Amino acid sequence: MARKRYTVTDSDRWFAYRWIEKKLKNPSWLGEHRTYKASRAFELINESGIHHPTESLNRWCESWLKSKEWEQLKNAIRASRRRAHNPDTKTVTLSRNAWLLLNYVATKETCTLSEAIERHLTRNSANET
Repeated sequence: MARKRYTVTDSDRWFAYRWIEKKLKNPSWLGEHRTYKASRAFELINESGIHHPTESLNRWCESWLKSKEWEQLKNAIRASRRRAHNPDTKTVTLSRNAWLLLNYVATKETCTLSEAIERHLTRNSANET
């Protein structure tokens, strides 16, 4: 019997659920034919997993995720935990265009998105005084 890849815990369930839900909106994530079937099965865990939601989510993951997707999920959960325990970070939502512009600047200046924002806002603030 193969070793179980990973187990989503009760404390990570909500994040994992939202992450999977978002990923399933992209038909190429699991491959077009698998994503549709996986989406339908994912919808069913809402109906059938009321009493044991974490167990139902883990069963779905075991059925539908391959090693690559498990690794993506595990990394996303790990990053979520890290963000939750770091009071110096905040999450923001950007339009696609804003992200493209910011990503372009950060890539050009070989820095993170946060560093690009801080550098340019600091420069603009200094110019205003």
